[in-house]
Amino acid sequence: MLTSGPGKFLAPTSLGAGYAIAKMLSLRALDAELAIAQDFFYQFLAGVLLGFALRPVASMIYWKRLSSIIVFSLFLITLGPLGQTFRHLLWGTPLNDAFWSLIIPEATTAIFVGILVTFLLPSSHQVISPGFLWRRLKQEINISGTIKVLGCGLIYMLLFIILQITFDESFAAPFWTERLTEILHQPPLLPQLKVLLLWTQGILNTLILLPFFLVFFREKVELIVVLGSLTFVVADFAPAFANFQRIEPLLLLDQVFVGFCLQFLFVTAAVFCFGRNQQKQQRNTFSEKPLSNKYKNE
Repeated sequence: MLTSGPGKFLAPTSLGAGYAIAKMLSLRALDAELAIAQDFFYQFLAGVLLGFALRPVASMIYWKRLSSIIVFSLFLITLGPLGQTFRHLLWGTPLNDAFWSLIIPEATTAIFVGILVTFLLPSSHQVISPGFLWRRLKQEINISGTIKVLGCGLIYMLLFIILQITFDESFAAPFWTERLTEILHQPPLLPQLKVLLLWTQGILNTLILLPFFLVFFREKVELIVVLGSLTFVVADFAPAFANFQRIEPLLLLDQVFVGFCLQFLFVTAAVFCFGRNQQKQQRNTFSEKPLSNKYKNE
């Protein structure tokens, strides 16, 4: 199997190759010159990193194939291409043909990787259906759950602004308040729109993490490590690694460090809001075999 022994390394490596091939073919279909400028080796390494980050939540949760494809495709698109679009809107980067020539291949590759994960990193049982996930999500998004989602979105927005002001050297103002004014009043968006945009991104990131909280029962520290690593790799590290030769090293280091702090602190807040403790679930007979029976009954 690809989930044990040498397969634990073969599967992420195969996913890396699939990621690189899908990315290069998508780029070539839209802009042949841009595809030639990309380095296949860095694309491959970015895909391998993505494969190792996805492995714990792909092989250790009892996904049915359709559920796995839906969840991972939406997760990769939300944190990847959609997150990059939010960043471009925030910094006022024009959404021209050059931008879409990069974003459309990213979205295509995300869907392909979501499908590839299902077959390269299969779970030992296949019991979590889309209907089961939908019922659990409807139960979770009550008044309390909605407040938690909005609160996590607010935390994401505050963390983004604080970390950018504190660590991003592109803001030349010497004092914290001046740097805050600089980042909020940088054209073209109004400060209120920037805050709303970041809040919306935080809410979407929280919602896309919810399926993992509903079915991945681990201690909170383990959840922070696994999901924090996954969101960091998908949102920041893999894109930076794939474009290693095209980004200035110091700027790349700033982006990766800020992204690391942002994603782990945000996931920590989300885990304390939505994470299920493994010991409590065991007291409720949520061990592996009863877990499969419970999913089947629902």
